[in-house]
Amino acid sequence: MKKLLVANRGEIAVRVFRACNELGLSTVAVYAREDEYSVHRFKADESYLIGQGKKPIDAYLDIDDIIRVALESGADAIHPGYGLLSENLEFATKVRAAGLVFVGPELHHLDIFGDKIKAKAAADEAKVPGIPGTNGAVDIDGALEFAKTYGYPVMIKAALGGGGRGMRVARNDAEMHDGYARAKSEAIGAFGSGEIYVEKYIENPKHIEVQILGDSHGNIIHLHERDCSVQRRNQKVIEIAPAVGLSLDFRNEICEAAVKLCKNVGYVNAGTVEFLVKDDKFYFIEVNPRVQVEHTITELITGVDIVQAQILIAQGKDLHREIGLPAQSEIPLLGSAIQCRITTEDPQNGFLPDTGKIDTYRSPGGFGVRLDVGNAYAGYEVTPYFDSLLVKVCTFANEFSDTVRKMDRVLHEFRIRGVKTNIPFLINVIANENFTSGQATTTFIDNTPSLFNFPHLRDRGTKTLHYLSMITVNGFPGIENTEKRHFEEPRQPLLNLEKKKTAKNILDEQGADAVVDYVKNTKEVLLTDTTLRDAHQSLLATRLRLQDMKGIAQAIDQGLPELFSAEMWGGATFDVAYRFLNESPWYRLRKLRKLMPNTMFQMLFRGSNAVGYQNYPDNVIEEFIRVAAHEGIDVFRIFDSLNWLPQMEKSIQAVRDNGKIAEATICYTGDILDPSRPKYNIQYYKDLAKELEATGAHILAVKDMAGLLKPQAAYRLISELKDTVDLPIHLHTHDTSGNGIITYSGATQAGVDIIDVATASLAGGTSQPSMQSIYYALEHGPRHASINVKNAEQIDHYWEDVRKYYAPFEAGITSPQTEVYMHEMPGGQYTNLKSQAAAVGLGHRFDEIKQMYRKVNMMFGDIIKVTPSSKVVGDMALFMIQNDLTEEDVYARGNELNFPESVVSFFRGDLGQPVGGFPEELQKIIVKDKAVITDRPGLHAEKVDFETVKADLEQKIGYEPGDHEVISYIMYPQVFLDYQKMQREFGAVTLLDTPTFLHGMRLNEKIEVQIEKGKTLSIRLDEIGEPDLAGNRVLFFNLNGQRREVVINDQSVQTQVVAKRKAETGNPNQIGATMPGSVLEILVKAGDKVQKGQALMVTEAMKMETTIEAPFDGEIVDLHVVKGEAIQTQDLLIEIN
Repeated sequence: MKKLLVANRGEIAVRVFRACNELGLSTVAVYAREDEYSVHRFKADESYLIGQGKKPIDAYLDIDDIIRVALESGADAIHPGYGLLSENLEFATKVRAAGLVFVGPELHHLDIFGDKIKAKAAADEAKVPGIPGTNGAVDIDGALEFAKTYGYPVMIKAALGGGGRGMRVARNDAEMHDGYARAKSEAIGAFGSGEIYVEKYIENPKHIEVQILGDSHGNIIHLHERDCSVQRRNQKVIEIAPAVGLSLDFRNEICEAAVKLCKNVGYVNAGTVEFLVKDDKFYFIEVNPRVQVEHTITELITGVDIVQAQILIAQGKDLHREIGLPAQSEIPLLGSAIQCRITTEDPQNGFLPDTGKIDTYRSPGGFGVRLDVGNAYAGYEVTPYFDSLLVKVCTFANEFSDTVRKMDRVLHEFRIRGVKTNIPFLINVIANENFTSGQATTTFIDNTPSLFNFPHLRDRGTKTLHYLSMITVNGFPGIENTEKRHFEEPRQPLLNLEKKKTAKNILDEQGADAVVDYVKNTKEVLLTDTTLRDAHQSLLATRLRLQDMKGIAQAIDQGLPELFSAEMWGGATFDVAYRFLNESPWYRLRKLRKLMPNTMFQMLFRGSNAVGYQNYPDNVIEEFIRVAAHEGIDVFRIFDSLNWLPQMEKSIQAVRDNGKIAEATICYTGDILDPSRPKYNIQYYKDLAKELEATGAHILAVKDMAGLLKPQAAYRLISELKDTVDLPIHLHTHDTSGNGIITYSGATQAGVDIIDVATASLAGGTSQPSMQSIYYALEHGPRHASINVKNAEQIDHYWEDVRKYYAPFEAGITSPQTEVYMHEMPGGQYTNLKSQAAAVGLGHRFDEIKQMYRKVNMMFGDIIKVTPSSKVVGDMALFMIQNDLTEEDVYARGNELNFPESVVSFFRGDLGQPVGGFPEELQKIIVKDKAVITDRPGLHAEKVDFETVKADLEQKIGYEPGDHEVISYIMYPQVFLDYQKMQREFGAVTLLDTPTFLHGMRLNEKIEVQIEKGKTLSIRLDEIGEPDLAGNRVLFFNLNGQRREVVINDQSVQTQVVAKRKAETGNPNQIGATMPGSVLEILVKAGDKVQKGQALMVTEAMKMETTIEAPFDGEIVDLHVVKGEAIQTQDLLIEIN
């Protein structure tokens, strides 16, 4: 023998080639067209295409073409490997008839053991115990008759089957009918024969097999046994050698029975005798007359090269004299070994085969580790045509426990990305006590649901590359897709540090009342820094990211200890963080709390709206405050968009109950010095202040959300409030008009205790007045702000540099806007309404919209305007301009108009009751016949069952959510779920620098992303490919020194390729494909009535058939595929009503 052809593919072909190389033999490979990039093709000395025009598997079953290649290439012999034609008698007969050596058993052995019915007869003749079964192949009637005699359950088996295919367990007549049909179909497809026999099913046994070698000189030995009990769908998953769960005497008894059977038939070459073991009995089931997938572990514990032995035996050599194997009693048994089969099956999706390109492949190694690799390399395209095996990994050690630990290490060391694998499942199996004790049986997997509890796979490198690719190609949502600019690193502050006791220290040590005393006893005006919340909300659409906050947080905490607080959250924080920044506000809070332990964190809380846009039940409000207080919020600025006290009372009490500071808020509107606006006069604010003090508030806040409070009005308002209540007063304004500094100066003279400011680089305009400017404005006065202004200026250098990142989100107001005194729009509402107007084509009429905003406010009765009431006025103003309506038109034609939903909701009372009530006639026109609410909306809302919501959310996100996630889901259900989806798809993009987050990467740019302490992703973008016909581009990266490819659809490219319709997630009437593959059989037609569980269609992938069943009783509406059609995961197959 000089040249050998392997009639197989993948890892077993490579295994045989290696054995041949060591024996000095030339090698020949054959491959199907779909396998042209398979590794085995390139491992051989020569390789040839077979089965042209045939299906992939059929190509490897093309006997005549394989023999043609063998003869034309000058091969002497053919090795069949395992599976495919390895047990096919016709193939072996034709090989030998062609004058070639068949590396395998004699023909009569294939005849006996290739047919499980004849094998049973041979076992009976050798007096080896077997399982009761039919006497030969049977039709469905014969199978049913056997079940009637012996009772269910029974095992349906293909006579020529193997590898778990063509096998089904039936427990009743219905399962017998379906299982028989499926087993027969699989057997015809995999083995070319549909003969079926039936035997009694042994419940919960162990599966033990014995490795046999026999030569043509009458020598037969065993190489000990393997425990193959860990199976799924009758396919082996993990194998052990030797069977540590059985006694040595029992193992020897089984091995001797195997040798006895093989000697009785004069067996030649390698084979495996398989048994089921139950209690202290064993039952013969079959002989596999070929090399087994798991031969590897036997080689490790014996030192015998089984494949080389096969080849040498086929050359007629003697096992002992020429091959050199010792006598049976001298066969070594060295330690223990485990084999795991790494497959592209998704254990979280019923082990459905996955397909696609392998992005990353990194294998383990080290002492006692063996890898038998098939087609596992970066760039390989896993197709649905062949077996899902990627690589077999074996570990070996002296003790079984050490072998298990080694396997655990090895499985964790694998890095396979781009396709799903069964590695998480294998890790769970080898960690399970049933496995480590050696007691696992064939039903171990089915009976151990904990094996399917998988940790979340972070896969941070791959997810990061996908995000970078998407942004690089398609841009960040809502901004122009321009090339990334070069930015200098932000300047870091040089601080003069001084240790001082802070308001936060007082709160933590002495409680909220002590903080109130501290404020009252402080002569200087105190400052709240809004930079981390309202400043960027006003100027940069709330887009400031945690990554940039972290860069300066510690400096703020240490360099500005005199701050009263730092504002951290508001309603828009939640919406924008989740929706646009792919960032959890809770995570932000936790990270900043660690960096700023000495600074009080403050939030804006919308009373009964919390941080959402609707009224919530009282227990939701209480729960949010509880969780937020626990996570790090210290000061809750509680307001109502209509200044309606009933909407604030519950929140104030909840804050007090949690030991935090309740800052009850008056929203300022109008002008207390304007006699033509008597509704909101000084007495109104004084009366409201008294009511708020009576609720138990710690601090009184005045929220001037639009910047309407003029300097003289500020002096009078604060003076009279100080005379009215005994609470510290905290003033908030916006610098829209340019009068902010002088307004604060007047308020300070009047005795205001705390004012809101922002760092200079994020101050002015619709933001707050500048921290540094107010310092110098009050310098040398009796109530100057006692901050270290040099530290503040150093910190501001950082913000000055960082603000440049956010240029695409700038509000566009570059100078004071005194028009605010006319339209009275809060800054956030101004920018939002301007964007809305542009979106509906009314950008050119924005001046009219501003005028209309004022008119609508007066139509509504001159209401308080802050989110969400400010949006109601804006929606109505836009509606009226868009429809060319006047106030008179609304009254005249209102009954025929459909007003914006926010306006209807407002007039129904969903936001509460405005000062002075609703204009009655207008309310009737807008609400029409809908019921109205005249008391607190929260009284009508049912309490939320948090445990029920938690269970519902867990089903949606796949893990048990924390309290903070439950409350976020309640307030922003779809936004939160979309955020979760983004997290699964892109991971922690918060770790990216902001220019990269917003603009992706430039060609040849290199970035580093620190994913955790001591772990960094080094990423370089090497190339962006041209779009293909479907508009897809390939981006080539270097990730930590390894080449990676990412495919992204370029949404700017017009394509003629029509995508197949996908089944809608969550639509029970649409049935989608569960895996890629093809449609094997369609069992219904449109209009058919079907019952729940009825088989509708059979699909096939990687030689595994899946029956699609009706999810409920109904009627077939439409079929979207035809027999033989190729399908991808989630392609729409059937519609059913």
